[in-house]
Amino acid sequence: MSDTPVPIPFDAAPADAPAWNSADAAAWTASRPAPWARPRWSVLALVATMAMTVAAEPVPVCSEAAPCGPDWPGMLQWGLALGLLYWYVRLPELVLVAAPALAAMVVAGELPGAGGTERLANLAVSAALALGWAAAFARLTARRRQRLLAERAAGARHPLPEPVGPLTRGVLPVVIGLVLCAVAAGAVVLGLRGIHADERHAVRADRVTTRVTGRDDESVHVRTEDGRPLNIPSVYPEDYGAGTTVTVLEDGGWRRLSAESYDASGWQLLTLAAGLPGISLLAVGVLSRRRAAVLRRAPVPALRVRERVAHDGRTWVYAADDAAGRTPLFSCVCVPALGPEDEHGFWYADFGDPYDEDEPVLLDTRVRAAVMFGAPYEGAELYFRTAETDGTPLLIRTCAPVRLPRAGRGPLLELPKEPSAGHPADPAAGPLKPLDGPRHWGPGKGFRAAGAAFALIVVAGVRFFAGELAAEGFGWRVVLLLGPLTFVSLAATLLNWRITADASGLWLAGAWRVRHVPWERLQSAVCTREGGVRIRVAGEETWELHGLGALWLERLRRRPSSYALMADEITALGAHPELRPAGICPSPERGLPMGPPLLALTVVVALTAFL
Repeated sequence: MSDTPVPIPFDAAPADAPAWNSADAAAWTASRPAPWARPRWSVLALVATMAMTVAAEPVPVCSEAAPCGPDWPGMLQWGLALGLLYWYVRLPELVLVAAPALAAMVVAGELPGAGGTERLANLAVSAALALGWAAAFARLTARRRQRLLAERAAGARHPLPEPVGPLTRGVLPVVIGLVLCAVAAGAVVLGLRGIHADERHAVRADRVTTRVTGRDDESVHVRTEDGRPLNIPSVYPEDYGAGTTVTVLEDGGWRRLSAESYDASGWQLLTLAAGLPGISLLAVGVLSRRRAAVLRRAPVPALRVRERVAHDGRTWVYAADDAAGRTPLFSCVCVPALGPEDEHGFWYADFGDPYDEDEPVLLDTRVRAAVMFGAPYEGAELYFRTAETDGTPLLIRTCAPVRLPRAGRGPLLELPKEPSAGHPADPAAGPLKPLDGPRHWGPGKGFRAAGAAFALIVVAGVRFFAGELAAEGFGWRVVLLLGPLTFVSLAATLLNWRITADASGLWLAGAWRVRHVPWERLQSAVCTREGGVRIRVAGEETWELHGLGALWLERLRRRPSSYALMADEITALGAHPELRPAGICPSPERGLPMGPPLLALTVVVALTAFL
């Protein structure tokens, strides 16, 4: 790749726009938030302290003196906590309001009358919220510093070049956010209407003393003093044992337990499910639209920079004197700024990158000269005057907020090459030596430990839910069994996956079966982005191992993983017949799929709950 930048036409941008040199760019980079303000720490602190609170909070018991009912303040607290997990990362503006509000609710509503452990847990939540608020404030302060530094380096301001296109930024998330907020508001109204109707019935109702004769998943079976059998809906039927006395409120055909008020949990869940994404989308749309409108309202700073487009579609920006593009400053996703007659820009997603595809896009990744309009900072909206491959001037705009790169991250400048039998991976073939016997690859101690942990989760989880079914009877809770069972395949894979190479080909032992692939049908063995291995076979379905690792962890370790080396070695064996092992692998050494025995063990353990 040439280090000579693609020039921008002389008359395509303001002639007096200053260059953003490396010294000014370094000061801009140094003003980014401190490491402690990264969202991950705020998220981890809130998750850990909320888990402490749930564990420390006593389970409420319904009684006639303190009947159970809708907990709207609790719903609001959980909604704010769940929303903050996303707002910490993408919307620090909302954190400045939501974190103090939640902290005030915790201090005023949870601390008075709390026990020692519960008080400590709630104080820990308040401390975590204070950390999150300080981190959000630090990030917003860093944005202001970066904006001021860029404006100072630019000096004079310039109007945006034409055509800037229609202002459609943020329209789609605003519309969707308003619809979801309307759904959440409707759920609140219907929930409150149900509560008021329940209160009117309770005022008119007769109090009937009954004795519990049985229960199921959703109701309690009682018998009145005059011998009438009744079936009363209940949220907590397990709290009422057979033979106990309960009071039933009866108003004509309306009946409920005196200890349980109207159950509005369904409306509350709908409120959270629609309200949280609705508020988030509405805030994203309003902020992005306001920032884009600021660029059109008055002249803006203009700086000469370098930019390049990576194969994943992201635009990376460099200092003007970084002609080789060695030190990226920030990245963003850009689209052409269309004229008023074109409105296709409306359909570019405001929620992320439009190029997040499994297959990278083949693009010209050379460094280009450009003029940047607007002050860059995390979350900013910008325009760039640059040039196409043939030198034609081009105006592009951001369609997703500016993001600061993480340590060690840079543009994707080379497409990942998938080695195949026609294009052998010679570097991997070098250290390989022919073997007289089969060659094996399988899980190490770390993989087996992780597999054992997941297997324990499966068995213990299924046993717990089976015990619940045995005690309460079959009902909707049978669906909960599917949760632990989803980990069976992963646990079996991590426990005993194996790939064996012999003279005839590859023996692939996954979670459920052993498959044979002759050498002449092997096409490639490559690592996936999700941390697995994909083996492609001519004329057959692709065979894949999932959950073997994580690419981000391997980048931190700065060395290839064992399964990545395995993929290279398998490809080398497919391309170099002289390196293949001699002899045929006996059947016991080809691997034992652990899926069937683990599933059988899980079923046996679950059946013990019914004995």
